[in-house]
Amino acid sequence: MKELIVIIDISGSMYAMGKASVVGNVLSTLSALENLGDENESLAITKMQWDGTCADFEKLIEKCSGKNVLLLTDGYALTDNCKTSGTVKSFLEQNCMNFFVVLCGGDAMKISAAKEFRRVRNVSADNILFALEALSWSNGNNKFADKEEDWE
Repeated sequence: MKELIVIIDISGSMYAMGKASVVGNVLSTLSALENLGDENESLAITKMQWDGTCADFEKLIEKCSGKNVLLLTDGYALTDNCKTSGTVKSFLEQNCMNFFVVLCGGDAMKISAAKEFRRVRNVSADNILFALEALSWSNGNNKFADKEEDWE
């Protein structure tokens, strides 16, 4: 069983421009994936809410070290409130292969433009499956890696 933590930004900006619907669609997709596969490939999803403050984000990421994490956000609370936090910066550097920011909404901010978040991998909400596959491959779950193919 694979574990995935989904942190959902519930700050004020996430209630504008249909972002709640985008987040709902992403969560529906993840819920559907949770029930696919056998017991070795099943997905256990833990959802956490984030109020947009740096202090709350620091508490949440303490529980996430070394685990696969998706942060569903429009990027504003992260870049405005957390860019000076040493705890957040340290977490992002140590867990960059296990962490994706899923940008939700048409006005979502490209967080990689901020120098503090350049190494953070991010995708738009419609590419959620790419993020999950990338997390799977970065954790050594590539079931084809040890196979030698006989190509002609």
